[in-house]
Amino acid sequence: MPRKALITGATGFVGSHLVRRLADDGWSVDALVRRDDADLPSGVRARRDPGDVDGLIALVAELRPEVCFHLATEFRGVHVPADIAPMIEGNIHFGNRLAQAVSSAGGCLFVNLGTVWQHFDAAPYNPVSLYAATKQAFADLLVFYAEVEALPVVTLELTDTYGPNDPRAKLVPLLARAVHDGTTLEMTDGTQLIDLIYVDDAVEAIVATAEAGSGSTFGATSGAHVDLRGLVAAVERAAGQTVDVRWGVRPSRPREMLTDWTVSSPPPGWRPKVDLDEGLRRVLAV
Repeated sequence: MPRKALITGATGFVGSHLVRRLADDGWSVDALVRRDDADLPSGVRARRDPGDVDGLIALVAELRPEVCFHLATEFRGVHVPADIAPMIEGNIHFGNRLAQAVSSAGGCLFVNLGTVWQHFDAAPYNPVSLYAATKQAFADLLVFYAEVEALPVVTLELTDTYGPNDPRAKLVPLLARAVHDGTTLEMTDGTQLIDLIYVDDAVEAIVATAEAGSGSTFGATSGAHVDLRGLVAAVERAAGQTVDVRWGVRPSRPREMLTDWTVSSPPPGWRPKVDLDEGLRRVLAV
């Protein structure tokens, strides 16, 4: 009998890799999606979010997953006022409905994805951004479900991820396009720290977190962060050419990471396998 998983965020960059990995491993995989025509790998079934808590409770009770992987998120590096409502809805309200539904169904481990951005200057909690604050708010809600409703919860706090064909507006895709197109990039002074995990390693960390069971918070980092200038140098090594960067043109964000932010241990038995140079070579090869 295959293990059964319910996954949110399955159409996202990391989520799409996770559902493909689970399906390949023989899991029965249902993806909770906003649209019936969501682009999903073969063998992954789309289950449309009914949009209300009672409907979601009924759906999860019907599916009876053993593990719920909650990857869906509304990310904003720096927010504007119009971002507040979608972040509250996506990172708190939707997650709360999901936790209630999974708790009501019973017999399911809830795997939550957090972010190292909840730990500015390696503090137990000090948000880098409003996005990080909403992730912490949901983590606090999960304490209620774990302690009062006996929902088995485990959290993995991820640093930034990257890999080939990443459609997100992130640094590595931006640098890869600059290599291919020869465009000029305007950057900050380049002193902020970057910690990147290759997408396959991120998926392995998520699976290892689920296998560890409930009651802990783990952290997945590369263990080899670089500053922004070091990242550009690594891209240039992988590409065998220079990238046209104008340093100090753009202002830094209000709370850039300038010191190590690792606060949680990695999932048991997990360590990254793809180093930055190899990962960037894979990115630039497509």
